[in-house]
Amino acid sequence: MISALALSFAVIYIVHVLLMTSVEGFKPMLLDYPKKVGFFSLSEKTLEKSKVRGAENGDAAEKEQAIVDALRAKEGVKDVTWAQVLQARYQAVIGQWSEEFPLYTSTEEIERYLKHTGAKLVRGRLPEADGEVVIASMVMKNQKLEIGDWFSKDSFGENFRIVGEVESDSMVSAGMPNHYYNCGTYYVIQYNEANGNLGEFFTEMGVEIGAADVIYDLPAHRRHFREDCDELIAGVVNAISAVVMFFVAVTMLIAYVSFLRNRVNEYCLYASIGYRRWEVYGMMMREMFIIFGIGFLIGFALALPSAWLIQTVVLEPAGIVSVIWYPGMIAKLGAIMLLILGLLQIPVLVSIRRIKTIDLVED
Repeated sequence: MISALALSFAVIYIVHVLLMTSVEGFKPMLLDYPKKVGFFSLSEKTLEKSKVRGAENGDAAEKEQAIVDALRAKEGVKDVTWAQVLQARYQAVIGQWSEEFPLYTSTEEIERYLKHTGAKLVRGRLPEADGEVVIASMVMKNQKLEIGDWFSKDSFGENFRIVGEVESDSMVSAGMPNHYYNCGTYYVIQYNEANGNLGEFFTEMGVEIGAADVIYDLPAHRRHFREDCDELIAGVVNAISAVVMFFVAVTMLIAYVSFLRNRVNEYCLYASIGYRRWEVYGMMMREMFIIFGIGFLIGFALALPSAWLIQTVVLEPAGIVSVIWYPGMIAKLGAIMLLILGLLQIPVLVSIRRIKTIDLVED
């Protein structure tokens, strides 16, 4: 019983650590990066039908310019540039996410962008020619890229050469466009967190957002993180925990019933020499708490070193962000063990009701 509890605890905890690499790895891309940089592209149809403040009667181009001018005038907005955009892919144990990054036409613009996002060049050089890019350290490690390689060759072909590596908390990348290759163009906005809600800004400007419009801002990324990452992973972990613990509970219930049957004579003897039923019950519960306590501690002792070993040997070399300390999960596993302990009260109480005197031994 102790072994089953300990191994179940360790397995569920390690699975939790592995699945949470999606949450930990996507968090910088979905929660940190959008606090500093946003992207949008409005369709001509949207611009034509919208009553844009300051250009109510203008054509689509005039309305778009009014929006850009209003955005540039906002306090906390440092730059608004029409630029091509690439995507840097990050692969976790389960799932992947692609973060947009801009392709500026000058090294000076790239320098300002890196400074704004807190990124630092750690190897190589900044882009100086068409099709050159600098990529986030974690992305390069994750995708097994080196300086001199073609960036995402499977997606973009031999069009973007990696010339440098940058390090930042939000996996920032940047580069210059290859004018022979169109990879999609957006307005790139460098702002502070207070200006991260572009949808709210467009509403104030009178823009009627449509299905063809693209807005990558802080609320949109938070929603993706919550729905497609955090809640999804939590659901998977809960499902796995429930299945494993169900089988553990059933196994322990069967084993404990057999265990109690072999000790009925012992409990009857206690009753015959003067022990009350509640005293025998207390003795049985102390045994159960010792079993569960030892199982919990051994599981804890197995889980953390195993998680650390997996992190060091497997995850870090693969460029996968991971965390091994999850007190909330430990508390949840403790609660599940208490639930199993409560389930085992059924055979315990049945056995208690059967305790009478030593005469039961003869039966």
